[in-house]
Amino acid sequence: MRIMHTNYANLVLWSFIIKNAAIQNIDWLVDSNSDDCAQSLRTDSNTTTRIHFPYPKNIASGHSEHTRGLDGIVVIQDKHDFVSEHCPQTLQLGNISVIFPEPVFFVSTLHEGQLQFTNSRTEETVVRQPGVDLFGHRLDSNLEQIAITAKSIRATHFTIPVSQLSKLLDHETVEIIFERFKIIQTQSQSLQQVPVSISRLLEHCVNHSLRDSLKKIHLQARILDYLCSLSLHLSSNLVKNQNLDLSHARARAVHNFLLTVGSDTPTLRSLSQKFGTSPNKLNAEFMAEYGQSIFSFLTAYRLEQARLAIEKSDLPLKSIAHRVGYSHVNHFNAAFKRKYNQTPGSLRP
Repeated sequence: MRIMHTNYANLVLWSFIIKNAAIQNIDWLVDSNSDDCAQSLRTDSNTTTRIHFPYPKNIASGHSEHTRGLDGIVVIQDKHDFVSEHCPQTLQLGNISVIFPEPVFFVSTLHEGQLQFTNSRTEETVVRQPGVDLFGHRLDSNLEQIAITAKSIRATHFTIPVSQLSKLLDHETVEIIFERFKIIQTQSQSLQQVPVSISRLLEHCVNHSLRDSLKKIHLQARILDYLCSLSLHLSSNLVKNQNLDLSHARARAVHNFLLTVGSDTPTLRSLSQKFGTSPNKLNAEFMAEYGQSIFSFLTAYRLEQARLAIEKSDLPLKSIAHRVGYSHVNHFNAAFKRKYNQTPGSLRP
């Protein structure tokens, strides 16, 4: 299927290639300036046009609805239903080629079924399903589609000029979306996991029971609802990542501090006050980073320091035990033996 949208060019070309079907090729060229053409594509609304896919009846049925909204928003909703006993496992829907007059933000989401997309330029092929959406910052789009016919397909796609997007949303929100989806550069696109609960907001964004003016307002409201929900989701994940980075940094700071305390033994409460969090959380962060609790680490580190001191100096064992935090040399001897399977005195000649 090759489309040059009427908003962006003066030709509409549809070419469907259906494998293993009675009709192999159905091509027609439509002059978008023709009144006859406009009437044949138009529904009962001036806002929405519907184009039926020319499937043989024993194979499938489907149509695509194109709805124009406010601020340059264009929504396309596709529906495909397959007759399982006659339909092949895949149907080649063809190539979608669109040229936009200015950079657009592009979203494509599946509510049901599976589609295989191939980027005609990069030849990269991916299979998309609900929960994995396509986002783009594009001047044009060139994708080849193959329908996987195990389930019916319901999909919503929309574009909005980046210039209008920046007016509807604050600059920071647009930045968050583009940065997180890695589509800052024009002509970039990416597949991203998005909660189905957010993508579902687009499923009923077009209400055909409304008059044209109200339909456009309703459409814009649903698109804005989707974009705000998406940005909140991304912001929440960003905060989680920042908190995760903070946890790593705090655990490393505690680790470095413990290497400097000498014979003093700080309490968990004093450490938590020093590093600005609760005792339990501080200990949990340290365990996540180093695989042991704060005081397990401190004990192991001090015993290793004691071992080196025993081997390299003639300090009395009692003095070493005291310096590494043991008030009784017997307690030090027992801990040392548990760790090294030998007594401290055995290291001395």
